Parts: sequence; C-alpha cells; structure tokens
Amino acid sequence: MYLVPTQFVGRVVTPREVLESAIAEYHPTHVFGMFSGGHDSLCSTYIAAQDPHFTAAVHINTGIGIEQTRQYVRRTCQELGWPLLELRTDPEVYRSQVLRHGFPAGAQQHSVVYRLLKERRVEDLVRMHKQQRLDRIMLVAGARRQESRIRMGSIQVMRRRKSQVWVNPIIDFSHADKEDLIESAGLPRNPVVDALHMSGECLCGCFANMPESGELGQIGFFYPEVRAQIRALEQEVFNAGAWPNWGQFRTPGYEKQGTLQPWLPLCQDCPTRWEVAS
Repeated sequence: MYLVPTQFVGRVVTPREVLESAIAEYHPTHVFGMFSGGHDSLCSTYIAAQDPHFTAAVHINTGIGIEQTRQYVRRTCQELGWPLLELRTDPEVYRSQVLRHGFPAGAQQHSVVYRLLKERRVEDLVRMHKQQRLDRIMLVAGARRQESRIRMGSIQVMRRRKSQVWVNPIIDFSHADKEDLIESAGLPRNPVVDALHMSGECLCGCFANMPESGELGQIGFFYPEVRAQIRALEQEVFNAGAWPNWGQFRTPGYEKQGTLQPWLPLCQDCPTRWEVAS
C-alpha cells in the first residue's frame, strides 16, 4: 500500500488509516468515493476502494461539463472494477438559472449554483441508501490543503453534516504525492485534466475569469464543441435580457470573494482557478 504521512489527531498516519479511523468512529452503512474525474478524486476514490467497506464510486453529472470527463470516469471505473453511480442533474437546471439570473460569478452565487448542481444530488444519494434514522453515509473526497492558500484553513480531515460524513484521506498530499500515487498504482489519467489542469466536470463559470484569454479560451482550444455550447447559451441569455457573459466577474471586488468561499465539499478548489488566472 502506498504510504504518505498525513497529520491526523496528533499523530502521523497514512491515508488508508485516516479512512479506517473515520469508519471506526462513525460506522457508516455505505462508503462512497466521490469521483469527479479529477486526479485528486481519483486518488481518494482509489484509497476508498481498497477498503472492504467500499460501496461504489459516485460521479455527479452536473449537466454543464465536458463529456470527455464523464467518459473517462465511466471507463476508469470499468477498468478498475469500481461500481459506479452516476447522478445526473438535468441540463435544464443550469440553463433555466442563467436565463433568469444571468451567468453566476463569485463566491456568493457559487453557493447557489453548487446547491442546484451538486448538493441536491448528494442528498439524493443519501436518501437512496439511508434506511434507519441514525444511519451514516460516508463520502470520501479528494480535498488537499496544499492546493490553495484559500483552502488551507477550511479543509478538515473529517466533517459530519447530519447523515453525511465527509472524509478527506489525502488532505496533506502534495502535488508530487498525488502524481506518485497515480504512477505507482498504475491509475489511468484523465486527458482533460492533463490538457486543462481541471476536471471540467462542472463549468458553472463562477470563478473562471477572462473567458477568451483564460479558461474558456483553453477549453475552446481542446474542446471547441464545449465552447460552442457555452457561446450558444450566452446568446440565449443575452436575448433574455440577463447577464450574458460566462466566466466574467461582474463588478470590482468579485475576485476577493474567493476568500469567502463557504464549505462546499465538492467544490473546494474552485477559487483556486481564479488564483491561477490572476
């Protein structure tokens, strides 16, 4: 088993031990690896899958993302023998939101979009599998402290929200640790991540910034069909009289709102992309 020291409850333990400690404390009825298609979540799901309590990988299809990442998730789970639950948000959810309110920008609107696209799917997952009032559903995520100065103070090893128990076993992984694990375990890489440095499973645009010279320009270079979809939606939003620009902060000061990012366990790295762009 691949070993990287992780600081946890005052002693140095491995990511596997982090997960085992969480399972021993909460006795979950199910253990899911939250697999976005990014390489962080690839590592955390791999660690979860080594445990006998592992139930399945879970991918949330937000309805506004890069299809190649969804294909990668399905292919990887099949190759590694991981059961996969793909929870889908109707694409109309994001379209209806932006037609009414314009494209979202910044941390405050990010919370609203996160609720619509991801959090409700997590709640669906819990409802599907919780049978008793005190049942705990464990959700293994790939948050890392070293990803961003914004994240360092907000990421915890474990956190419980009602029936949900979130665990971050690779919390103290460096980028090099992550790459070493992928290589040593022979895990398949996501070409989208290697091209864009993000999984692209959600393109809500809240922290994208600089659409042509930055994120949307990069997306368009590698995946022109995705940019074309976003541009077509921009035209619809313009015709509806709402804010028509994907991935642009509306007013001065939005860029500082990354520091106000609340605890959104499946989107903790989103402000990081603004840091890189700026």
